[in-house]
Amino acid sequence: MTTVIRVRRTGAPEVLVPEADSIAAPGAGQVRLRHHAIGVNFVDTMFRAGVYPMPLPFVGGVEGAGEIVETGPGVTDFAIGDRAAYFFAPGAYAEERLLDTAPLVRLPDDVPSDVAAGLITKGITAWLAVRELFPVKAGDVVLVQGATGGVGSLVTRWAKSLGATVIAVGSAAKLARIADEADQVLASDAPDLAARILAAAPDGVDVVYEFVGKATFDASAAAIKDGGSIFTIGAASGAPDVPHESLAARRVTVTQASAATMVQGSMLQQAAAEVFGLWQQGVFGDIELHRYKLTEAATAHADIAARRIGPNPVLIP
Repeated sequence: MTTVIRVRRTGAPEVLVPEADSIAAPGAGQVRLRHHAIGVNFVDTMFRAGVYPMPLPFVGGVEGAGEIVETGPGVTDFAIGDRAAYFFAPGAYAEERLLDTAPLVRLPDDVPSDVAAGLITKGITAWLAVRELFPVKAGDVVLVQGATGGVGSLVTRWAKSLGATVIAVGSAAKLARIADEADQVLASDAPDLAARILAAAPDGVDVVYEFVGKATFDASAAAIKDGGSIFTIGAASGAPDVPHESLAARRVTVTQASAATMVQGSMLQQAAAEVFGLWQQGVFGDIELHRYKLTEAATAHADIAARRIGPNPVLIP
C-alpha cells in the first residue's frame, strides 16, 4: 500500500485528500519510484481547481524525485537503487508510484532529492526559454515579466550569467529576492510600468519572457523593439489580450510555449543536465525550499494561494 493525495472533486485546497492505495508491479517500460520529495507547482493548483480539466478522480502533482525500487520488463536505462527525477508526469503526490521511463532523468550524486523536486520543472521551463525559444547571448536586452516567481527568477539569473542586460519585473513584496540578480528591477504594479521599462531600455528589448499574462502584457508589447520576440510561457493573471495586428505590423512575433509538450526525449536529458550543472555551479543561488509532509498537501496549496511562501514548496513522504 502507498499513501496518495487524490482529488475526487475539483475546488479549494481541502479537496486534496490523503488516501491509502495499492500499487501494482511495474509493466513493460515502467519503474516503481519511491519518492524522497515531490515538487508543488502553480499548475498543480490549476488542476486541483478545475481550471485545467483532468479526468476525476486523479492524484495531484507533476514532478518528483526519489529512488527506483522495482523495474518492469524491458527497462535497461535504469536499475533498482538509481536516484531519478521526472518532469511533468501527472500523479506525483504519492509515497510510491509507477512511472514510464520516458520522463525520467538520472540525478547527479550531489544533487539532493528535495532540490531536484523543487527545481526540475521550473528549471527545464527556464532552459526552454533561454536556450531554445530565444537563445540568449551577451549583449541581448531581456525583459522578464514575473521575475520573482519560480521560473522567472531562474530565467533572470540564467540570462544574466550569459551576459545579457536583464530587466526584471515582479511582485513588489518579493523584489528583494532578485535585487542583485538583474540590471533593473521594477514592480509589476507600477502605474507607469511601460515607461519605466523603456527608460531602462530606450531602444526597446530584444525578447520578453512573459510569465504573468493579462496584467503585464500591455507593458511587454510597448517595450518590445520592432522585430523582437515575446514568449508567453505562463499566465498567472489570466490570458493576455494580444494586439496581433499592431504587433505584426512591427514584425513582433508572439509565441505561446509549453515545456511539458516541447521538452521531451533527448532534449529533456540535455535540459536536465544543463539545469543541474548550473545549480552545481551556483548560478541559481540557493533554491529556497518550503517543506511539507505529503499529507499536508492541502496546506501547501493554501499557502500558495495566500502567497505566504516562496516559489518552491516540496512535499516529503
